[in-house]
Amino acid sequence: MSTGAAAAGATDVDYIQLAKRTSSRALLQVQEALSGAGLRAEPDVLYSTLEDFYRAPPESKRLVVVGCTGAGKSTILNVMAGWKFVQRPPDYEFEWEGKEGAEPLFESAAGDDSVTKKTSFANLQFFGEESRPFVAIDTPGHDDPAGADIDSPEARKALGELAADLHNKLKAIGHVHAVLVLHNDVMSNRLNPATYTMLKVIDEKFKQCGKSVWDNVIVAYSKCNAFDTAWRSKLDHKIGQLQKAIREKVAGCDREVPVITLGGGDLQDEARAPELSAGASAGFERLWRFLETADPIDTSKLQPFEGLDAKWQKMVEAKDEAEARAQAAVIYIAVTIKLALLLGVLFWRHFLLPGWLSAILLNFGGVYDELLILFVFAKWLGPTNVLYSITHFYDVWVRPKLQPHIDKARVLLSQQQPGKPMAPAKEHTE
Repeated sequence: MSTGAAAAGATDVDYIQLAKRTSSRALLQVQEALSGAGLRAEPDVLYSTLEDFYRAPPESKRLVVVGCTGAGKSTILNVMAGWKFVQRPPDYEFEWEGKEGAEPLFESAAGDDSVTKKTSFANLQFFGEESRPFVAIDTPGHDDPAGADIDSPEARKALGELAADLHNKLKAIGHVHAVLVLHNDVMSNRLNPATYTMLKVIDEKFKQCGKSVWDNVIVAYSKCNAFDTAWRSKLDHKIGQLQKAIREKVAGCDREVPVITLGGGDLQDEARAPELSAGASAGFERLWRFLETADPIDTSKLQPFEGLDAKWQKMVEAKDEAEARAQAAVIYIAVTIKLALLLGVLFWRHFLLPGWLSAILLNFGGVYDELLILFVFAKWLGPTNVLYSITHFYDVWVRPKLQPHIDKARVLLSQQQPGKPMAPAKEHTE
C-alpha cells in the first residue's frame, strides 16, 4: 500500500472516531435537553394553563395553598416569595417592599370576592433564599361564588368549575408535597363550613393515591401578624380544639394535623418588642421544614368526578381546550416557522451532507433520529401548542385553498358512481 493511501485511510479512521465521539456527546446533550425541554421553570412568573402544569419543574418541592376567600392566600404567598407587607408610622398604611421594586406576584386585595380566579403556580424561593426553591400552587377561594349567594345555582356552578379546574391541574402536575389549608378566624376558632367541605374533598379525592393524604396536610391560622397580640391568647388550647374538630368531622383523618400561625403584615416600629417578630416568623420556618421533609403524594390518581359533578369537569376541559386553541391562534406563525426551519435542517443534514459530517449531526440512517428530534421539539414547545398551531395554520392557510379542489374531486367521483349519493361536505367551525 502506498504512503498516500495509508494516510488517506488513517484520515478516514480519524474522521470516523471523531464522528463517534461527537455523536456520543450530542446524544448526552439530547438526553439532557429531553429531560428539561420546555419546563416552566422561570422564577417569579405565574403559569396557569393545563399545559403549564404538565411541564412544572419535577425536582422542586410543591406546596398547594387553599383557603376561603379573604383568608390571605395571596398575601402569604407573596411574603414567602420574598416581598414584605409593612406598616410604618404615622399613617400605618400597608405597602409592599422588596424584590427590587417589582410588583407582588400574587394579586391581593381586601373584599368578599376572590382575586385569584383560576389555579396557577409559580417557581419561588422561600423568603428569597436561593437554597430554598419551591413551586407554589395558588387556588381561588373555595367559597367564592363570584358575588352570588352560596346556595344559588350560580354559586354552585362557580364552585364546581373552580373545583374541577384544581382537580385537572393537580392531576397534570403529577405530585405535590404539602397542602396548606388557611384558616382566617383564630379568634372564634370556627372553621368556615366551606373549609370543612374542602377538607372532606381532600380526604375523598386522595383515597387512591397509595398513602394517607393527612401526612401531607398542614393547617395555618392566617393573619397572625407580628405586631398583633390578640391571636396569641390561649393559642395552644385553640390548636388542640381545632385538631380535635378536624378528626371528628373528617372521617378519613385519623391523626393530629399540624397547625401553625402565619402572618403577612409587619410593623416597622422601633418601639416594638423584637420577640414578637421572632414568634410570628416561627410559623413560616415550621412550614418550610414540613414541606422540605414531606414525601410526595401522587396526584395523578385523584378520584374522578361522578354523577352530577362530572358536568363541571367536562365544562372545565372544554374551557382548557378553548384556551389552548386561543393561544395557538396567537403563536401559530412562530411555531410554524420554527417547525419549517427544523424540517429544512433535517432534510439538509440527511441528503446534502457527506456521511461523516451527517453522522456528527446525529444522522444515523432511518427515520428514528428524525422522530426523536421532532419529539424533543414538540416537548420543548408543548405538544398541545404544536398540535393546535398546525391545526390553526391548516384552517387559515391551507383549507380555504384546498377545499374547492376537494369538493370538485368529490363531484367528479359522484358522477362516476351515479348510484351512490354524495355525502355532504363537512363545514369547519372556528
